Amino acid sequence: MLISTWDRTDVHIARIWGRGKCLRELKPLLSSYCKNSCKYCFYRRERNVTREKYTPEKLAKTIYALWRRRVIDGAMISSAVYSDPEQVVEEEIETATILKKLGYRGFIHLRLMPGTPRYLVWEAAKVADRIGVNIESPEKAIFYDIAPDKGSYRNDILRVLEECYRAWRRLKREGFLKSGVVTQMIVGLGETDSKVLEITYRFLKDFKLARVYYSPFEPIENTPLENHPACPVSRARRLYQAFFLMRDYSFTFRDLEVLLNDNGMLPSVDDLKLEYAKRNPQDFPVDVNCAEYWELIKVPGIGPKSAKRILELREEKKITLEDLRKILGAYRFKKAIKYLSVI
Repeated sequence: MLISTWDRTDVHIARIWGRGKCLRELKPLLSSYCKNSCKYCFYRRERNVTREKYTPEKLAKTIYALWRRRVIDGAMISSAVYSDPEQVVEEEIETATILKKLGYRGFIHLRLMPGTPRYLVWEAAKVADRIGVNIESPEKAIFYDIAPDKGSYRNDILRVLEECYRAWRRLKREGFLKSGVVTQMIVGLGETDSKVLEITYRFLKDFKLARVYYSPFEPIENTPLENHPACPVSRARRLYQAFFLMRDYSFTFRDLEVLLNDNGMLPSVDDLKLEYAKRNPQDFPVDVNCAEYWELIKVPGIGPKSAKRILELREEKKITLEDLRKILGAYRFKKAIKYLSVI
């Protein structure tokens, strides 16, 4: 089974988490033949590696068989760039269409190619639960350096991502693209956390992205970047924390800017939300009986569900310390109470 090196998995079936649910996702490539020379990629055209290509029918039957045996819950279908974007994406769409005709009911994520034309973005949106295109880097200069054959950052990457958003916005009412639009970037190639978070926040506001995936760079032998240092996985974890704070906890890029050092990097801490509270004493304590939702979810130990439960209970009575203990549990109560007032 062909597998995308940049999906950071050593097995063909990855376990992914979303909204508290663990799913088993197959990540096949339609083809590992590639005409591009991306400096970081295992399958760049200059590398002497084994190449394979599936037909849409064969790949669809493989995915379907694994799903029928309950080995996987879904598949993210991608490909190396073996032809023009139209042909590659048409074959991805054909694979998804065959899967549905076979009776497949697992989730389908189609990773589109740079330069995918508008009509194919919309066709993909009608057969997939999730679509997206990789931006590779938050900085144009780095993108053009590491992926010189992927076209224009604006016209071939951001335009496609924007069209994915337009398709989702229109078609979600009809039950398409239930898992939204996503993108991915490689981190550890000279960009700062500040730039990563700035563009992430812009995408969340402009395109309502469901996820931004951060792939920590790993050097691959016989590529131009084989001697470039690997990106610590801990950095990617912090970026994911920051992403969820912006997506689910009402944090803005400006909120997170106060955590950045002079080099534009996040601090090496395990809990960015707690670090934010420590550095912003003027915002705390929060009065649990008066605070708005967005204020409550910025309190360490309080998430969206518990914030909603607090607001619901507040309609019936005044919140007490004992109420908070029941809602949060002992561990989260101990974390939160330092930043709350219960009057």
